[in-house]
Amino acid sequence: TASAGQDKLKPNIIKLIADDISRQLTHIVNRIFEHNTGPDELKIANITPIFKARNNTKEQNYRPISVLPAFSKLMERLLHDRIYACYNRMK
Repeated sequence: TASAGQDKLKPNIIKLIADDISRQLTHIVNRIFEHNTGPDELKIANITPIFKARNNTKEQNYRPISVLPAFSKLMERLLHDRIYACYNRMK
C-alpha cells in the first residue's frame, strides 16, 4: 500500500470517498490546471533516505524517496493523462 504524505491521507482513502468528492475535486483540479498553479501544501514532500549498499556512513550510499500528498499524486496523474491524450490526438 502507498504511504501517506504531508496530508496524512493514504491514496486508498481517497478511492473510498471518490464518489462523494468527485464533483468538488473535479472543480478544484480544473481551476488549478486553468491557472497553472496550485496550493503550496500540495508541493511539500516527506523525503526519506533509503540505504542502497556498502558503507551506511556515507551519504552517497543513500537515495531519497519523496512521498507527496495523495491529492498531489492524483493531480499529477490527471495532468499526465491530459498531456498523453493531447499527444495522441496530434499523431
